[in-house]
Amino acid sequence: MTILAVDIGTTGMKMGVFRDDQGTPLLVQQFSQTYEINVYNGGLFGDIEPEKWQKAFIAGCRSFGDLNAEVEVIALSGTTPGLTAMDTDGRALAPAILMLDQRSQRQAQHIIDTIGLDTLLAHTGNMPVAGGCSLASILWIKDHLPDVYRQTRVFGHSNTFMAGWLSGRFAIDPSSASLTALYNTVLNNLQWNSDIAGAFDLSLERLPKLIHSFDSVGRIRATMAADLGLKRQPQVVIGGNDAVLAAYSVGIENPGDTINVNGTCEISLVCLPRCLYSAKYNVRAHVLPGRWLTLYVMNAGGKALEWFHHTFCLEMTADQFYGRFVPEALGRWIDRDTEVTYVPYLMGSRYSNEKLTAAFSGLTQETTREELLAALVKGLCLYQGEHLKEIGSAVPLQPKIYVTGGAINDQIIAAKAKWMRRCQYVYREESSMRGAAMLGSAYLARGNRD
Repeated sequence: MTILAVDIGTTGMKMGVFRDDQGTPLLVQQFSQTYEINVYNGGLFGDIEPEKWQKAFIAGCRSFGDLNAEVEVIALSGTTPGLTAMDTDGRALAPAILMLDQRSQRQAQHIIDTIGLDTLLAHTGNMPVAGGCSLASILWIKDHLPDVYRQTRVFGHSNTFMAGWLSGRFAIDPSSASLTALYNTVLNNLQWNSDIAGAFDLSLERLPKLIHSFDSVGRIRATMAADLGLKRQPQVVIGGNDAVLAAYSVGIENPGDTINVNGTCEISLVCLPRCLYSAKYNVRAHVLPGRWLTLYVMNAGGKALEWFHHTFCLEMTADQFYGRFVPEALGRWIDRDTEVTYVPYLMGSRYSNEKLTAAFSGLTQETTREELLAALVKGLCLYQGEHLKEIGSAVPLQPKIYVTGGAINDQIIAAKAKWMRRCQYVYREESSMRGAAMLGSAYLARGNRD
C-alpha cells in the first residue's frame, strides 16, 4: 500500500511517497519546492496565490515517475489558515491570506465586540486576531473585496483548496477549523457554530464540510489522475494542520507531551486532556480523539533568522550562514552575559490586535552581529519559554521536548535548553509530511481501499 503525503508549507511544499508497512509509513522518495509569498503594505499584508501550491504539486508528482502508479491515497498537511475564497469550480478568487497577515485587525476586534471574548473562548477556544482567524479575513474580504465575497462558493483553508482541486469536493478537518472563530473547538463535534456565523450573516453553506482528519473527501478526478500518472485514482485524505501533524508524527498524545516546531513560524504545542483555552495562546483540536493542543506561535521564527541573514550577513551563502555563522555566534555567546535584548515581533503577534514590532536594545559601539544573532535567538527562546511556564502550571510537562525544523543544529538546541526550558531535546525531521502519511495509513487500516 502506497501513500503520497503532501505538506503545503508557508514558503514551500514537501511531498513524499511512503509505503505502508503494517501501519508504519516508510519513506521511499521525497520532493521539495519553495515558492515566494507576498508581504506588502508595510508588512501588514501576507498572502500567496494558491496556483503556486498547484504548480508545486504537479512538479512533485512528475518527479516521482513510475512510483505514481502505486499510489492509493493522497494525504494532506497544510499551513493554516491559508484562507482561500473559492468559486463553484474550486478556483481561487483572490490570494490565500496567511497566518502572518495583519490586514483584518479591525474585523477581528469587531468579532470580539459583537460576540464577546468570554463567549468566543468558551465555544471556539480562541481569541480572534488578524491572520490567525478565518472569520476576520472573511469579513475583510466582505468589506474590501465585495465582488470576490459575492462570487465565493466556499471559504476554506489550504487543505480545502487542494482537496477541492484534486477531487472536486470541499472539506476541512477540526485541527484546521479550530482557528476559524466558527468551529466548536471546545466540543470538537464536527459542527460549525451557527450562532456566530449568523451574527455576521455568513451562511454555513459557504463553509466546507467538516470531516475527521483521517477521512477521505473523495477520489482524485479521473482526468487529473491520468495527467499525473496516478493510475489507481487515489482517495484524497483531508489531513490537518501542519503543526498538529508534526506533533502527531512524533507521538504527542499524552497530556504534557510537547513539541517545538521551527519553520517560517516557531510554534510550541503541548498536549491537553481537555480544551484549556486562553486569550494568550491558541488551541487546536488534535487529530486524536479526546485531545487538544496548545498552539503558541511566533510569526517570525525561522523568518527572523532569514531576515537577519539578508540584513546583516548578505555576503554569506545560506549554507555558510546556517552551517557556520549561526552555530559559531551562539557558541560564543551562550555562556556569556549580554546587555542586548530582542523583542521578537518582527511580523507582529497572533495574540494582539495592535501592531507590535520587533526591536533590539542595549546596543553599544562594541556590539557585533554575532551578539545580535545570539540576542535574537535568546528572545525567541524566552518567548516560547513563557508559554511553557504558563501551561505547565495547569498540566505537568513531560521532561522531554521534541524539536523539528530545517535550521535546527546542536547550538540552537543548547540555546533552547538554556533559555526556553531546561530538559531533554529530541530532534525529528520532516514531521508534518510524515504525520500526513500516518493519516493515510490510518485511512487504509480501516479497510478504506475501494
